[in-house]
Amino acid sequence: MRESGLTSSEERSKESSEIEEYLRDDKPFQLVVREKPRKTVFFRAKPITAYRPTEAQIKARVTFAMIARRAKGKKMSGQMPPAAEEVKRFMSGMRFGETIREPKWLKILKRLVE
Repeated sequence: MRESGLTSSEERSKESSEIEEYLRDDKPFQLVVREKPRKTVFFRAKPITAYRPTEAQIKARVTFAMIARRAKGKKMSGQMPPAAEEVKRFMSGMRFGETIREPKWLKILKRLVE
């Protein structure tokens, strides 16, 4: 067993299924432009969550859309569009995924017990 908990054949099948998702996509790469510390431009593969978002990402996207929709028909009052102000006000501090990472020492102890 490897560090990920999968055998080598399971890892290969998981990797090949991820590659198949990229091959079905007509745009499997993203253009990345970074400004700091110097301007850098490069391509990278889309993150796997672009194809299979996590439950927390789905919740955040739905909440974002519902809050932004509330601003429909409002007029600009400040520097930002009304939808952006609504989203900023309601979503600041919200958490959608309560993923708690196991400490490394605990992972090692569990492996030793196995």
